Amino acid sequence: MKHSAKLFLLGLLFFPVLALASPSKSSTKIPEAIHELFEQSFLVGSATLKFFGIKVYDISLWSEEVRFSYEKRFAICIKYNMNFSGEDLAQRSITEIKRLNELSKQEEISYQESLKKIFSSVKKGDEKIAVFIPSQGVIIFHNGEPAGKISDPKLSRLFVDIWLDERSSYPKITKAILGKF
Repeated sequence: MKHSAKLFLLGLLFFPVLALASPSKSSTKIPEAIHELFEQSFLVGSATLKFFGIKVYDISLWSEEVRFSYEKRFAICIKYNMNFSGEDLAQRSITEIKRLNELSKQEEISYQESLKKIFSSVKKGDEKIAVFIPSQGVIIFHNGEPAGKISDPKLSRLFVDIWLDERSSYPKITKAILGKF
């Protein structure tokens, strides 16, 4: 990875307050993977993450019900505007999970290995979708194709809470995708 990209990622890690959320209009078309897995789907909310004015990604939350619930299927859809390696995505996910929750060293290692196996690199324009299925886990899609599954119930919840927990690094994004803006 180029030096400037690493500095940017470090900035995302250490200066999240500089990121801005804004309503997103480009994430409102139902992604095909969601259309295929849900009998009906509702857009709960969407936002755009910008960092120092640079668009990082558009994010949207879709649900089987009008109101979001962990008891029903839902999907987090991210359309990237930047390139990231799969390893960087896995590491960033673990960093966020650890920021919100206490993990044993064994859990941290195990979770990171699990995420590395299913996260491939993304480039500008790529789309990743995490479909949460209660009591079954999370299915990850990359550009509409299945990329892997998180079967561990605890990791599944910890992973989606990166965006859904009110203590997330980007609380304005969380409020927007939960439809609370």
